[in-house]
Formats: sequence, structure tokens, C-alpha cells
Amino acid sequence: MTANLILALQITLVGMGLVFIAILLLWGLMVLLVRLTPERPQLSLQEAQHSDEAEIKRKRRAAAIAVAVALAQQEEANEPHEFPIPPTALVSAWQAVMRTNVLEKRGPTRRGYSR
Repeated sequence: MTANLILALQITLVGMGLVFIAILLLWGLMVLLVRLTPERPQLSLQEAQHSDEAEIKRKRRAAAIAVAVALAQQEEANEPHEFPIPPTALVSAWQAVMRTNVLEKRGPTRRGYSR
């Protein structure tokens, strides 16, 4: 019994040790990547203003396009629509009469029929 308990504790310690070693390894890799990658250059004030102006122009163009599309859809909705031609009947008048005759020859249907 004690041998099984000691073995279980050893397996637990090895598993927990592997988890913490993996966490420390990932932490070290992140620190290494931060130190190896160069920092991004900071934008000057003029470059930042220029990029802001370009962003504002892009948003204005997008808003103008959205308004144009909405107005076009609204005009389409206000136009009177023609009613579509109804679909043709699946059964012609001749077929309906012939089927009715066949059903009349058979007689009334029986519900709850069992042999």
C-alpha cells in the first residue's frame, strides 16, 4: 500500500515539475523574443497628422458610398412593383375532372381499415 502511495506521489511531483519547467521555458522564450525584436519607430507629429487626415478621408468616402447605396435601395423600394404572373396549375382542368371520376367510381373511403 505504501509503495503505491510513494509511486503516486513521485508521479505527481514529476508531472508538476514538468508543468512548471514548461511555464518557465515559455516565459524565457517570450523574454528572448522581446529583446531580439526591434522596437517600432515612433511616428513624428506631422506623419501622425497626415495619417489621421488620410483616415478621415477614407471614412468620408465610405460614408458617402453607404449613403448612395441606401438612397438607391430606398428608390427601388418606392417604385411600384408589378405583380408576378401566378404559376401555372400543376393539374389541368381535364386532369382534375378525370381524377374526380376515378375517385367517384371507387366509392367512399374506409377509415380504420384492418384485415
